[in-house]
Amino acid sequence: MKSIILLLLAPLLFAFACSKTKVDIEQEKADLLDTDRAFAAASIEKGAAEAFRMYLTEDALQLPQGGAPLMGRESIYQNMAKSTLDYTLAWTPQQAEVARAGDMGWSWGLYKMNWVDKDGEPKESNGKYLNIWRKMDDGSWRVVVDMGN
Repeated sequence: MKSIILLLLAPLLFAFACSKTKVDIEQEKADLLDTDRAFAAASIEKGAAEAFRMYLTEDALQLPQGGAPLMGRESIYQNMAKSTLDYTLAWTPQQAEVARAGDMGWSWGLYKMNWVDKDGEPKESNGKYLNIWRKMDDGSWRVVVDMGN
């Protein structure tokens, strides 16, 4: 009886095992890099605070250079939005990698921040960033950790 049940269940188990979709890592890396480029474009078009609000997970962590860690998308947005600087934050993604499971990844690149100081002098800061991304249930990529130096 047990062997008959196993014989009947074997095709179902085999079909289930084969139905798992293999992750195309190269495609996921390309998608992640494209998402990071779209994130950068949103920073220029809508401002950095709004772009971060759009692309961070709700539970995101930001590790800003020289500042205390910020927890949560809304806290990060509020901190960026309250800045008295009129600044532009631009970045150029350089590379992205994705975990074999296709659910996590990271990207890094170069950033440039431009602003005018209180005396009207233009200022510029350059650096590198690293973002850790999570693939959401809807297939989109969102930043879970943002770090710049």
